[in-house]
Amino acid sequence: MSEATGPPGRQLPALSATTSSPPPPLEGNLLAAMFESLQDYAILMLDVDGHIASWNVGADRFKGWDAGEIVGRSHALFYLEEDIASGRPGSDLSMAAEYGRFEEQHWRIRKDGSRFWASVVITAVRDSRGELRGFGEVIRDVTDHYAAIQALRRSESRFRSVTESAIDAIFAFNADLRIISWNAAAARLYGYTAAEAIGQSVFTLVPEFRREDVEALITVAAASDRAEQVAIKPVEGIALRVDGRLVPVEVALSSWRIGSERNFSAIVRDITDRKRHERELQQLADHDPITNLFNRRRFEQELDRIVSECDRYDRTAALLVLDLDGFKEVNDLHGHAAGDEILVKVGALLQATVRDSDVVGRIGGDEFGVIVQEADRAEAECVAQKVVAAVRSSGMVISDVVRAQVTASVGIAVIEPRVEVTAEELRIGADRAMYRAKAEGRPGYAFMVPDDDAGAVLAARRSWISRLRDSLENDLFELHAQPIVTINGDGIPRYELLLRMRDDDDQLLAPSAFLDNAERFDLIGGIDRWVLSRAVTMLHDRHRAGHDINLTVNLSGKTMNDESIVGDLAQMLETHPIPPGALIVEVTETAAIVNIERAAALARELRALGCHFALDDFGSGFSSFYYLKHLEFDYLKIDGEFVANLVASPSDQLVVRAVVDIARGMGSRTIAEFVGDDETVALLQDIGVDYGQGFHLGRPGPLKQLAA
Repeated sequence: MSEATGPPGRQLPALSATTSSPPPPLEGNLLAAMFESLQDYAILMLDVDGHIASWNVGADRFKGWDAGEIVGRSHALFYLEEDIASGRPGSDLSMAAEYGRFEEQHWRIRKDGSRFWASVVITAVRDSRGELRGFGEVIRDVTDHYAAIQALRRSESRFRSVTESAIDAIFAFNADLRIISWNAAAARLYGYTAAEAIGQSVFTLVPEFRREDVEALITVAAASDRAEQVAIKPVEGIALRVDGRLVPVEVALSSWRIGSERNFSAIVRDITDRKRHERELQQLADHDPITNLFNRRRFEQELDRIVSECDRYDRTAALLVLDLDGFKEVNDLHGHAAGDEILVKVGALLQATVRDSDVVGRIGGDEFGVIVQEADRAEAECVAQKVVAAVRSSGMVISDVVRAQVTASVGIAVIEPRVEVTAEELRIGADRAMYRAKAEGRPGYAFMVPDDDAGAVLAARRSWISRLRDSLENDLFELHAQPIVTINGDGIPRYELLLRMRDDDDQLLAPSAFLDNAERFDLIGGIDRWVLSRAVTMLHDRHRAGHDINLTVNLSGKTMNDESIVGDLAQMLETHPIPPGALIVEVTETAAIVNIERAAALARELRALGCHFALDDFGSGFSSFYYLKHLEFDYLKIDGEFVANLVASPSDQLVVRAVVDIARGMGSRTIAEFVGDDETVALLQDIGVDYGQGFHLGRPGPLKQLAA
């Protein structure tokens, strides 16, 4: 406890307790008055033997004694019994006599026996000849300060314990950018021990090409005028290990000021696994699972980009749309495995036929697209001839029991210099040319005819925009509802809302006939809001009438990424309140995986509104369960591909059981699509699926009938 200014641990003999001459009188009344005014301190004057000659008023308050009770008694009166037994009162005076001044902090005692933590300064008083005449002792009660110090030490101990057990690297550095602390996880991440790291520049941990980024981050943290801690939003970066290896990391930097100087701390997380999973998810989101080529969504993104570049830089390019002749017969006669083999082979042929800079994608069931960059009409025709010949010679599957052949019909649309054309017009033109090639005799190819096709494209485009807008503005869309039947779930009636539209002959059109155009012409957001509004209104009315019912609404990927949709839904619910969980908003697995962060945010926002979130078509081409960790879903709809042949397929049964176990473990319910017979229902019940949907359980019907 002692903090003496003299040599530590030195034992000095106790001073004599005999009475000696009192210390010299204080110099005048002014000094005495000053002592009396020091109410926060106890100031004692002692003779050479340690007896109290005088003390100030503050001492009365500190100790609880009257001056008459104190003067003449030993200053040992204020020491603990164990300190008196060890001779400490005398040794403290001996230390002061030898060194002129003695300082320490230790426990002292009051008149009532209570303890207080005291800061004590004892000073030797000598005359002009250097002869010891007595001592001055100043005592201050610092119990609160002592308690704060102990709490800080305990806090520091806990902090060290936390940092040492943390899985993230945690280190601190000063204003000179020198490392001053280093935990075990930092040693594991960077490869430096604490002894090697402390004192090094923080830039030792950063590759040269990222140094400017780190400097900018530190500058932002250091520029704040705030005295308290300043935290910078976590950013992704690159860590440089001692062995030279680069590691992707996420860094959370914070700073705090001590006086005029700022110190910094960093929490660094190794995100190698996260980056790998993100690459895998991006691969799944962008690529067709059978051929590993770009899927339709990514292919169209590339086409949009290339059309824009051609317009900006006056370049040429060509779009080829290829359809396989005879592919349906291969699937029907020899099964999907043979069809998949054909698709994989044709995909490989296309990649081998075109340049690395060209873009190849599978854009439909047996449709492929090729974007040939920097190509004029003659070059595009040459590529089309090679593609047709390659598929004719090698587009087959041969085995002991299967021999099947396909050929290709190709439509070509060329981007000419200084000719304005949109990606959509190219797609439609190439598609129309492909069908003309089929009609003229297959295999073969045909070019988009600018005059005829451009007019047809423009007319078709205007027609769809007009029809969709008219249906939206005049409530001409129709809603149908398909039952979702309980298998192991509750008995509340459930329905999925399905959108329909009528053509010029008053025939109902399925969503596949018009929703693609709605997305292309940026009308899908309005349509999704129209459906949500009708669903909320119906739920409100039905529940007010005393009828429990749940409705599921499908949301497009584009609307899912529109952050204003939740605010619009909130306004609908404010106008027409509904019970929690009555509305289920459903997005497809494909849409969710394309923007997992937005899907997760949407799920949280919907739950905050009292709605539920469903993931549709689970398992439709995606094999990774990683992203489920980031989604708070209430329902998981099992893709019908695993349900349609469930009774006869042990592998499908294994998949469905795994999905049910995962969903149940995450507190969610499951819905099986494409339920086709009673045997499937019984097996789903045994597996533990909560709900089923399919024509066997209930066909879609007009919502008006349900409302009635």
